[in-house]
Amino acid sequence: MVEEGAILDAFPDSTVPKRELTELESHDDILTAIPVMAEERGPQELADRVVVQTEQVAIVGVYDEADGWRVAHRVDGADRATDAVFAEAMRAAQGDSSLVEQPEE
Repeated sequence: MVEEGAILDAFPDSTVPKRELTELESHDDILTAIPVMAEERGPQELADRVVVQTEQVAIVGVYDEADGWRVAHRVDGADRATDAVFAEAMRAAQGDSSLVEQPEE
């Protein structure tokens, strides 16, 4: 089992390259690791907002130059379908963005 703090501790003290997120997905305990907000810098995309999901939890990690990486939102995955946990994390990560279908009231 991967602890949420350990996931972000593995990130560099800077925005994270999309390539590193892809490599993180090769870890047995990581279901998904994707950039939500990324910026192209030279030959690579660097993310400052990510969603990382394990069987137990999905987190929205946000990078701030002053504070480093922090968990901005946490979605408990216990006894829930992984796709529902992922959808909730993406809604939290993107806020009011029209890229994510908002739940019906």
